[in-house]
Amino acid sequence: MPTDHAQPPYRLTAATPRPHHETAALVDQLLADWLKSEGHEEPAPRERQAPPERLRLGERVLLDRDGGPLPGRGPGARYSRRRLRTPAAQPGTDQLTLVLASDSAAGPTRLRIEAEHLPAGPTAVPPGRVPVPDLVRRLLPLLDAAEGPVPLTVAPRLLAPADLDGLIDELCDPERQLPTVVASVPPAVPVEQWQRRVLDPLLRQLPGLASLYVLGHGALPRFNLALEYHKVYGGAVRTFLPEVDPASRADAARHPVLPRSRIDENPRRAAALLAREPRRIAAELPLPAPLDAVPALWLPPEVRKAPAAPRAVAERPPVQLERCRLRIELPREPREPRRSRCGTGPASFGELVDRFGEFPLLEYTGDSKETLALDGQSEADGWARLTWEGLTALQEYAAAAVRGEAGGDFKQWCEHTPPGCHRFPPRKAVRGESRTVASHGKWKRQRMLPVPSAVDSSCRAFMGAHLRIGGGGTAPRVHYLDDCSGSGRIYVGYIGLHLTNTRTN
Repeated sequence: MPTDHAQPPYRLTAATPRPHHETAALVDQLLADWLKSEGHEEPAPRERQAPPERLRLGERVLLDRDGGPLPGRGPGARYSRRRLRTPAAQPGTDQLTLVLASDSAAGPTRLRIEAEHLPAGPTAVPPGRVPVPDLVRRLLPLLDAAEGPVPLTVAPRLLAPADLDGLIDELCDPERQLPTVVASVPPAVPVEQWQRRVLDPLLRQLPGLASLYVLGHGALPRFNLALEYHKVYGGAVRTFLPEVDPASRADAARHPVLPRSRIDENPRRAAALLAREPRRIAAELPLPAPLDAVPALWLPPEVRKAPAAPRAVAERPPVQLERCRLRIELPREPREPRRSRCGTGPASFGELVDRFGEFPLLEYTGDSKETLALDGQSEADGWARLTWEGLTALQEYAAAAVRGEAGGDFKQWCEHTPPGCHRFPPRKAVRGESRTVASHGKWKRQRMLPVPSAVDSSCRAFMGAHLRIGGGGTAPRVHYLDDCSGSGRIYVGYIGLHLTNTRTN
């Protein structure tokens, strides 16, 4: 089965008692300090009533800023947003988005931070997890931040016996939505030594995703006496998910324990395992009302087309057609796909190939003979229309992605299609091939498909992402490479019958 090759983002949702203007000023100051420490320009202070803006602060370093009243949330409600893009160590771009929202000028402020990697170029192996942003580590200690009853700190709190009632209240609080992580210390080891040597690196991926505690030697036996079915000891770490029932032996199985043996065996893998469930839960939390009311980021055309725009379509390097021997059209002014003569899309793949130029941000680099051969199949007309729908959705996604407004990859776009856009079924949008297919020599070579040399010097790229057109083992597939964050294009390298995999002959 296909697996998700997308890099999972980091998401934090929290509340701070600080008022909106104070929180926004703190965020801007820390952001400026970080940019300066990285050798980039510091942004000028933003005026309260300033329109949305895009600033270039260095080579491929872009800062988008906007803010204003919150629609439908009362006269004092407002929001502020900052989106920073910087070059990544891996091919592509790192994007950090911070959103603040509040219902009143003096009331508490809701905060959302999302860090993600926007890949560029071919990759058959998924990159590692997006780390906790450095800005989060600097910001959390200054905010007194929490998510419901869960305090969000960078370092774990060391508990004495007198602190246990508060911890147990937190574990049993029905309003708790984030995990609570409780670590124990081996009896013969000083707590400070264990925390410095083991817990600091083990818990490093958890700030903003869970509350963190260490049971001191005096607190440990009393905790295990109070929660006899949910014990933690001997250097193990337990992740308490929401809705703990201390009186239920069966409930204990819901709250995973990471034993010391697993930690000692491979500390790095243990840290990743410990962060996996908190990261998933944090990513799936519904947005609180003020944050949910924040409008989508929209930059005026004159701002998007300003010199600050990252690698705009017009700046794309010329395609070396002869070297790659590809029939690729040069960039042209975007225009919307026209309505089909057939009502819902082309009646054949021949017509589809002829009209592919109606998708200005998609480039067909494949062999048209494979595509035209589909017209000999009994279901060709329906397949052609469904393929057109998929390409239309890809075009609309690409237009948003090059503006930085897609909100994720194409599958996420399908899952949360904006109003007025064509919807393609999310289950038919596949992020990547299975690890078996990606590592099998013959099957992988079939998916190494043509791209311009500006994208890859070999003129080939692995296209694991694909659209399912119809069901069954031989139904067509559309394989493509999303390079919107790089060259500003999506390259469609194959439209044809299902390529070989574990389910085909």
